[in-house]
Amino acid sequence: MFSFRPYPKGELDDKMKWLKNFERLLEIQRNIVWPPVTELDPKVYIPEFLKGAISRQPCERLIVSPRRQIILEGSLHMIDSNKPQEMYVILFDDMLLVTRRKKGLHKKKSSLTENWPSSCSRGSTGGESALRYIVYKQPLSLDRFFIHDVTPHESAASKLEAAFVLVNLNRFQQIVAVYTFQAQTEQIKQTWLLKLRDTQDKWKRTLQNTVFRTQRLPSSATTPPKGTQFLRESSLHREYP
Repeated sequence: MFSFRPYPKGELDDKMKWLKNFERLLEIQRNIVWPPVTELDPKVYIPEFLKGAISRQPCERLIVSPRRQIILEGSLHMIDSNKPQEMYVILFDDMLLVTRRKKGLHKKKSSLTENWPSSCSRGSTGGESALRYIVYKQPLSLDRFFIHDVTPHESAASKLEAAFVLVNLNRFQQIVAVYTFQAQTEQIKQTWLLKLRDTQDKWKRTLQNTVFRTQRLPSSATTPPKGTQFLRESSLHREYP
């Protein structure tokens, strides 16, 4: 006869957390829209023979991964064209996704996620419209942006309350985008800053122990030349290689 061995309570809780997280990833992926390159850059020229091939983004199934974790999600206002725009921001353990919300398709309520923080399931029923996520620009890898906490003095001068700024760099250390966010309260802002910094540190350590382990250069090769100017932590609060 087979004997039933119940899971220890801690192990069972971990499995339920993983299941809820995975279903939320599926939910996000189902309700996410990746704008084509013609919307990201309306002025781009695409040869006629390529328009069909690149009409859809190849990253449509990016979100769902058994190892990806959702750390924090919620609404933030982002200053875009000098106007605050409400965005829905999702912090994963490896990237930050900035989206706009738009009414979309119907969604069936899930018993597993009814208590899980979800913009799609919150207050929805089988007869209501689910929310769609329109990706803003591109996901931000956690090792590719600085965090600047707007100080009270800067806040008063710029009239930006409960604000923080993300400065996005590419792999060549070129600044390619700046995101200025405002939270509803100072407490919410501090929660985002804490989670962003903690998750960034963990992701950097993961990269150091995996990707960069075999790519480290001799120390002499990483010494910057005299006279070279670099962004410093004193001005942007974070520094990355």
